[in-house]
Amino acid sequence: MTIAVIADWDADGIVAAAQIVYAQERLGIFPVRAKVSVDLVPSGPRGFREKVAGRCWNHLIVADIPFTVEVQMGLDEMSSRCNYSLYYFDHHDTTIRNREILEKRYNALVIVGSYSTSHLVRSFLEKHGIKPTPRLKQFIEAVDFIEGGRRSSNNSEGAIKIVVSISKRLNITKSVEEWQKYVRWLASPIPFDELEVALGKDAPEIIMESLKTSKEADEELKSIAMDFAMSARKLGFIRFVDARNKWTGRGASALASAIHKTMKEPVVLLVSKEDGTVLVIARSSRGEAGKIVQYLYENGIVEDKGGHENIAIARLSREVSVADLEKAVLRASLLMNRDYL
Repeated sequence: MTIAVIADWDADGIVAAAQIVYAQERLGIFPVRAKVSVDLVPSGPRGFREKVAGRCWNHLIVADIPFTVEVQMGLDEMSSRCNYSLYYFDHHDTTIRNREILEKRYNALVIVGSYSTSHLVRSFLEKHGIKPTPRLKQFIEAVDFIEGGRRSSNNSEGAIKIVVSISKRLNITKSVEEWQKYVRWLASPIPFDELEVALGKDAPEIIMESLKTSKEADEELKSIAMDFAMSARKLGFIRFVDARNKWTGRGASALASAIHKTMKEPVVLLVSKEDGTVLVIARSSRGEAGKIVQYLYENGIVEDKGGHENIAIARLSREVSVADLEKAVLRASLLMNRDYL
Protein backbone atom coordinates (compact mmCIF):
# COMPACT_ATOMS: atom_id res chain seq x y z
CA MET A 1 0.00 0.00 0.00
CA THR A 2 1.51 3.32 -1.10
CA ILE A 3 0.26 6.80 -0.30
CA ALA A 4 1.53 10.20 -1.39
CA VAL A 5 0.65 13.78 -0.56
CA ILE A 6 1.60 16.34 -3.20
CA ALA A 7 1.06 19.81 -1.79
CA ASP A 8 2.12 23.36 -2.44
CA TRP A 9 5.39 24.75 -1.10
CA ASP A 10 3.69 27.47 0.94
CA ALA A 11 2.35 27.39 4.50
CA ASP A 12 -1.17 26.43 3.43
CA GLY A 13 0.15 23.42 1.52
CA ILE A 14 2.44 22.41 4.39
CA VAL A 15 -0.28 22.60 7.06
CA ALA A 16 -2.73 20.74 4.81
CA ALA A 17 -0.14 18.00 4.23
CA ALA A 18 0.62 17.79 7.95
CA GLN A 19 -3.03 17.04 8.70
CA ILE A 20 -3.02 14.14 6.25
CA VAL A 21 0.22 12.79 7.76
CA TYR A 22 -1.31 12.95 11.23
CA ALA A 23 -4.51 11.22 10.10
CA GLN A 24 -2.62 8.47 8.27
CA GLU A 25 0.67 7.85 10.07
CA ARG A 26 -0.40 8.64 13.63
CA LEU A 27 -4.05 7.51 13.60
CA GLY A 28 -4.24 5.13 10.64
CA ILE A 29 -7.61 6.46 9.49
CA PHE A 30 -7.30 8.41 6.22
CA PRO A 31 -7.02 7.60 3.42
CA VAL A 32 -6.69 3.96 4.55
CA ARG A 33 -7.46 2.15 7.81
CA ALA A 34 -3.88 1.32 8.71
CA LYS A 35 -0.78 3.19 9.81
CA VAL A 36 1.08 3.63 6.54
CA SER A 37 4.05 5.90 5.87
CA VAL A 38 3.22 8.78 3.54
CA ASP A 39 5.45 9.98 0.68
CA LEU A 40 5.68 13.77 0.89
CA VAL A 41 6.18 15.67 -2.36
CA PRO A 42 6.20 19.48 -2.56
CA SER A 43 5.13 21.01 -5.86
CA GLY A 44 3.38 23.90 -7.49
CA PRO A 45 1.29 23.64 -10.65
CA ARG A 46 4.44 24.27 -12.65
CA GLY A 47 6.58 21.20 -12.11
CA PHE A 48 3.71 18.90 -11.08
CA ARG A 49 4.01 16.80 -14.23
CA GLU A 50 7.71 16.23 -13.57
CA LYS A 51 7.07 15.28 -9.92
CA VAL A 52 4.68 12.44 -10.86
CA ALA A 53 6.52 11.24 -13.97
CA GLY A 54 7.19 7.51 -13.81
CA ARG A 55 5.68 7.17 -10.32
CA CYS A 56 2.62 5.33 -9.04
CA TRP A 57 0.82 5.29 -5.70
CA ASN A 58 -2.33 3.49 -4.59
CA HIS A 59 -3.66 6.72 -3.08
CA LEU A 60 -2.72 10.25 -4.11
CA ILE A 61 -3.77 13.35 -2.16
CA VAL A 62 -3.23 16.69 -3.91
CA ALA A 63 -3.51 19.78 -1.71
CA ASP A 64 -3.41 23.52 -2.44
CA ILE A 65 -2.32 23.14 -6.08
CA PRO A 66 -4.40 24.91 -8.76
CA PHE A 67 -5.69 22.52 -11.42
CA THR A 68 -3.89 23.70 -14.56
CA VAL A 69 -3.03 22.21 -17.94
CA GLU A 70 0.29 20.88 -16.60
CA VAL A 71 -1.40 19.27 -13.60
CA GLN A 72 -3.94 17.65 -15.92
CA MET A 73 -1.16 16.30 -18.13
CA GLY A 74 0.59 14.83 -15.10
CA LEU A 75 -2.57 13.13 -13.86
CA ASP A 76 -3.34 11.86 -17.36
CA GLU A 77 0.09 10.27 -17.62
CA MET A 78 -0.33 8.66 -14.20
CA SER A 79 -3.74 7.33 -15.23
CA SER A 80 -2.24 5.70 -18.30
CA ARG A 81 0.20 3.74 -16.10
CA CYS A 82 -1.43 3.44 -12.67
CA ASN A 83 -4.62 2.48 -10.94
CA TYR A 84 -4.96 4.97 -8.10
CA SER A 85 -7.48 6.81 -5.94
CA LEU A 86 -7.28 10.60 -6.17
CA TYR A 87 -8.28 13.11 -3.47
CA TYR A 88 -8.05 16.78 -4.41
CA PHE A 89 -8.24 19.56 -1.79
CA ASP A 90 -7.99 23.14 -3.04
CA HIS A 91 -9.44 26.64 -2.88
CA HIS A 92 -8.14 28.16 -6.10
CA ASP A 93 -10.68 29.39 -8.64
CA THR A 94 -9.34 27.28 -11.51
CA THR A 95 -9.81 24.10 -9.47
CA ILE A 96 -13.30 25.07 -8.38
CA ARG A 97 -14.28 25.77 -11.99
CA ASN A 98 -12.84 22.45 -13.20
CA ARG A 99 -14.21 20.30 -10.39
CA GLU A 100 -16.36 18.29 -12.78
CA ILE A 101 -13.34 17.39 -14.91
CA LEU A 102 -11.49 16.06 -11.86
CA GLU A 103 -14.49 14.06 -10.73
CA LYS A 104 -15.37 12.54 -14.10
CA ARG A 105 -11.93 12.16 -15.66
CA TYR A 106 -10.17 10.71 -12.60
CA ASN A 107 -13.09 9.59 -10.42
CA ALA A 108 -11.61 11.90 -7.79
CA LEU A 109 -13.02 12.99 -4.47
CA VAL A 110 -12.80 16.77 -4.79
CA ILE A 111 -13.08 19.09 -1.80
CA VAL A 112 -13.07 22.76 -2.83
CA GLY A 113 -14.25 26.04 -1.36
CA SER A 114 -13.37 29.64 -0.60
CA TYR A 115 -11.56 28.89 2.67
CA SER A 116 -7.86 28.02 2.89
CA THR A 117 -6.95 24.50 1.81
CA SER A 118 -5.87 23.76 5.38
CA HIS A 119 -9.37 24.72 6.55
CA LEU A 120 -10.96 22.48 3.89
CA VAL A 121 -8.82 19.51 4.95
CA ARG A 122 -9.68 20.11 8.61
CA SER A 123 -13.44 20.21 7.88
CA PHE A 124 -13.22 17.02 5.82
CA LEU A 125 -11.27 15.12 8.46
CA GLU A 126 -13.53 16.28 11.28
CA LYS A 127 -16.51 14.82 9.41
CA HIS A 128 -14.63 11.51 9.56
CA GLY A 129 -14.07 11.83 13.29
CA ILE A 130 -10.50 13.16 13.12
CA LYS A 131 -9.96 16.26 15.23
CA PRO A 132 -6.80 18.34 14.78
CA THR A 133 -4.21 18.30 17.53
CA PRO A 134 -3.77 21.56 19.50
CA ARG A 135 -0.63 22.22 17.47
CA LEU A 136 -2.35 21.69 14.12
CA LYS A 137 -5.36 23.74 15.21
CA GLN A 138 -3.15 26.74 15.99
CA PHE A 139 -1.40 26.56 12.63
CA ILE A 140 -4.62 26.00 10.67
CA GLU A 141 -6.01 29.17 12.27
CA ALA A 142 -2.76 30.99 11.49
CA VAL A 143 -3.02 30.01 7.82
CA ASP A 144 -6.68 31.08 7.75
CA PHE A 145 -5.62 34.51 8.96
CA ILE A 146 -2.75 34.80 6.47
CA GLU A 147 -5.00 33.71 3.59
CA GLY A 148 -7.30 36.66 4.25
CA GLY A 149 -9.31 35.76 7.31
CA ARG A 150 -9.91 38.00 10.27
CA ARG A 151 -7.81 37.81 13.37
CA SER A 152 -9.64 36.30 16.31
CA SER A 153 -8.79 35.97 19.98
CA ASN A 154 -7.61 32.44 19.21
CA ASN A 155 -4.99 33.50 16.65
CA SER A 156 -1.49 32.66 17.84
CA GLU A 157 1.09 35.36 17.10
CA GLY A 158 3.84 32.77 17.35
CA ALA A 159 2.15 30.39 14.91
CA ILE A 160 1.50 33.21 12.43
CA LYS A 161 5.15 34.29 12.64
CA ILE A 162 6.36 30.73 12.06
CA VAL A 163 4.15 29.95 9.05
CA VAL A 164 5.17 33.24 7.42
CA SER A 165 8.84 32.48 8.07
CA ILE A 166 8.51 28.95 6.67
CA SER A 167 6.98 30.24 3.44
CA LYS A 168 9.73 32.83 3.06
CA ARG A 169 12.52 30.35 3.67
CA LEU A 170 11.15 27.79 1.20
CA ASN A 171 10.70 30.54 -1.37
CA ILE A 172 14.47 30.92 -1.15
CA THR A 173 15.70 27.35 -0.65
CA LYS A 174 13.09 25.22 -2.46
CA SER A 175 14.47 22.36 -0.37
CA VAL A 176 12.38 19.19 -0.54
CA GLU A 177 14.03 17.88 2.63
CA GLU A 178 13.22 21.05 4.58
CA TRP A 179 9.62 21.03 3.35
CA GLN A 180 9.21 17.45 4.55
CA LYS A 181 10.70 18.31 7.95
CA TYR A 182 8.27 21.21 8.38
CA VAL A 183 5.33 18.93 7.56
CA ARG A 184 6.37 16.27 10.07
CA TRP A 185 7.09 18.83 12.79
CA LEU A 186 3.58 20.25 12.34
CA ALA A 187 2.09 16.75 12.39
CA SER A 188 3.55 16.10 15.84
CA PRO A 189 0.85 15.57 18.52
CA ILE A 190 2.90 17.53 21.07
CA PRO A 191 1.19 20.89 21.83
CA PHE A 192 2.84 23.99 20.43
CA ASP A 193 4.17 26.36 23.08
CA GLU A 194 4.98 29.86 21.85
CA LEU A 195 7.15 30.63 24.85
CA GLU A 196 9.18 27.47 24.41
CA VAL A 197 9.83 28.34 20.74
CA ALA A 198 10.77 31.90 21.69
CA LEU A 199 13.33 30.42 24.08
CA GLY A 200 14.61 28.10 21.37
CA LYS A 201 12.92 25.02 22.82
CA ASP A 202 10.28 22.68 21.33
CA ALA A 203 11.54 23.71 17.93
CA PRO A 204 14.07 21.91 15.78
CA GLU A 205 16.92 23.84 14.29
CA ILE A 206 15.00 24.11 11.01
CA ILE A 207 12.28 26.23 12.65
CA MET A 208 14.81 28.57 14.20
CA GLU A 209 16.56 28.81 10.84
CA SER A 210 13.29 29.75 9.13
CA LEU A 211 12.76 32.59 11.62
CA LYS A 212 16.33 33.81 11.09
CA THR A 213 16.01 33.60 7.29
CA SER A 214 12.69 35.44 7.39
CA LYS A 215 14.18 38.34 9.33
CA GLU A 216 17.20 38.59 7.03
CA ALA A 217 15.03 38.34 3.91
CA ASP A 218 12.73 41.09 5.17
CA GLU A 219 15.65 43.45 5.67
CA GLU A 220 17.13 42.70 2.26
CA LEU A 221 13.80 42.90 0.43
CA LYS A 222 12.96 46.24 2.02
CA SER A 223 15.92 47.87 0.29
CA ILE A 224 15.34 46.08 -3.03
CA ALA A 225 11.63 46.91 -2.98
CA MET A 226 12.41 50.59 -2.50
CA ASP A 227 14.59 50.56 -5.63
CA PHE A 228 11.88 48.89 -7.70
CA ALA A 229 9.22 51.23 -6.31
CA MET A 230 11.18 54.20 -7.65
CA SER A 231 10.96 52.80 -11.19
CA ALA A 232 7.32 51.69 -11.04
CA ARG A 233 4.96 52.95 -13.75
CA LYS A 234 1.55 54.23 -12.72
CA LEU A 235 -1.24 52.55 -14.70
CA GLY A 236 -4.44 53.99 -13.27
CA PHE A 237 -4.35 53.12 -9.57
CA ILE A 238 -2.02 50.17 -10.21
CA ARG A 239 1.78 50.34 -9.99
CA PHE A 240 3.50 48.29 -12.70
CA VAL A 241 7.03 46.99 -12.11
CA ASP A 242 9.00 45.24 -14.85
CA ALA A 243 11.69 43.26 -13.03
CA ARG A 244 12.74 41.06 -15.94
CA ASN A 245 16.53 40.82 -16.18
CA LYS A 246 16.71 42.64 -12.83
CA TRP A 247 15.34 40.02 -10.44
CA THR A 248 16.67 36.51 -10.93
CA GLY A 249 16.25 35.15 -7.44
CA ARG A 250 13.48 33.06 -5.97
CA GLY A 251 10.69 34.54 -3.90
CA ALA A 252 9.12 36.80 -6.52
CA SER A 253 5.81 36.79 -4.63
CA ALA A 254 7.63 38.03 -1.53
CA LEU A 255 9.18 40.79 -3.64
CA ALA A 256 5.73 41.79 -4.92
CA SER A 257 4.49 41.94 -1.32
CA ALA A 258 7.44 44.08 -0.27
CA ILE A 259 6.87 46.54 -3.13
CA HIS A 260 3.16 46.71 -2.28
CA LYS A 261 3.99 47.37 1.36
CA THR A 262 6.34 50.15 0.30
CA MET A 263 3.93 51.82 -2.14
CA LYS A 264 0.62 51.19 -0.34
CA GLU A 265 -1.05 50.60 -3.72
CA PRO A 266 -1.91 47.51 -5.82
CA VAL A 267 1.18 46.25 -7.63
CA VAL A 268 1.64 44.18 -10.78
CA LEU A 269 5.15 42.69 -10.96
CA LEU A 270 6.69 41.10 -14.03
CA VAL A 271 9.54 38.58 -13.55
CA SER A 272 11.25 36.06 -15.84
CA LYS A 273 12.19 32.48 -15.00
CA GLU A 274 15.24 30.53 -16.13
CA ASP A 275 13.19 28.62 -18.73
CA GLY A 276 12.04 31.86 -20.36
CA THR A 277 8.62 31.87 -18.72
CA VAL A 278 7.39 35.33 -17.76
CA LEU A 279 5.26 35.51 -14.63
CA VAL A 280 2.74 38.20 -13.78
CA ILE A 281 2.26 38.67 -10.02
CA ALA A 282 -0.40 40.98 -8.61
CA ARG A 283 -0.39 42.07 -4.96
CA SER A 284 -2.93 44.14 -3.09
CA SER A 285 -4.68 44.41 0.26
CA ARG A 286 -8.35 44.87 -0.69
CA GLY A 287 -8.94 42.05 -3.14
CA GLU A 288 -7.80 43.92 -6.27
CA ALA A 289 -5.03 41.44 -7.16
CA GLY A 290 -7.39 38.55 -7.83
CA LYS A 291 -9.66 40.77 -9.95
CA ILE A 292 -6.73 42.12 -11.98
CA VAL A 293 -5.38 38.67 -12.85
CA GLN A 294 -8.90 37.39 -13.53
CA TYR A 295 -9.42 40.21 -16.04
CA LEU A 296 -6.08 39.44 -17.70
CA TYR A 297 -6.98 35.75 -17.85
CA GLU A 298 -10.42 36.36 -19.37
CA ASN A 299 -8.86 38.53 -22.08
CA GLY A 300 -6.16 36.00 -23.04
CA ILE A 301 -3.28 38.03 -21.65
CA VAL A 302 -2.21 35.39 -19.10
CA GLU A 303 -2.55 31.64 -18.60
CA ASP A 304 -2.38 29.15 -15.71
CA LYS A 305 -3.55 31.62 -13.11
CA GLY A 306 -3.54 30.85 -9.42
CA GLY A 307 -3.35 32.55 -6.08
CA HIS A 308 -5.87 34.42 -3.96
CA GLU A 309 -7.73 37.70 -3.78
CA ASN A 310 -4.72 39.65 -2.49
CA ILE A 311 -1.89 37.84 -4.25
CA ALA A 312 -2.44 36.28 -7.64
CA ILE A 313 0.01 34.84 -10.16
CA ALA A 314 -0.18 33.74 -13.78
CA ARG A 315 2.01 33.06 -16.79
CA LEU A 316 2.16 35.71 -19.52
CA SER A 317 0.91 34.21 -22.79
CA ARG A 318 3.81 33.80 -25.21
CA GLU A 319 2.16 35.78 -27.98
CA VAL A 320 1.45 38.76 -25.72
CA SER A 321 3.96 41.62 -25.56
CA VAL A 322 4.75 43.61 -22.45
CA ALA A 323 3.21 46.65 -24.13
CA ASP A 324 -0.03 44.70 -24.58
CA LEU A 325 0.13 43.62 -20.95
CA GLU A 326 0.52 47.23 -19.78
CA LYS A 327 -2.50 48.30 -21.84
CA ALA A 328 -4.56 45.48 -20.36
CA VAL A 329 -3.50 46.35 -16.81
CA LEU A 330 -4.53 49.97 -17.42
CA ARG A 331 -7.92 48.83 -18.77
CA ALA A 332 -8.38 46.62 -15.72
CA SER A 333 -7.60 49.58 -13.49
CA LEU A 334 -10.07 51.85 -15.26
CA LEU A 335 -12.82 49.22 -15.19
CA MET A 336 -12.27 48.48 -11.52
CA ASN A 337 -12.20 52.20 -10.71
CA ARG A 338 -15.55 52.61 -12.46
CA ASP A 339 -17.02 49.68 -10.54
CA TYR A 340 -15.90 51.17 -7.24
CA LEU A 341 -17.54 54.57 -7.95
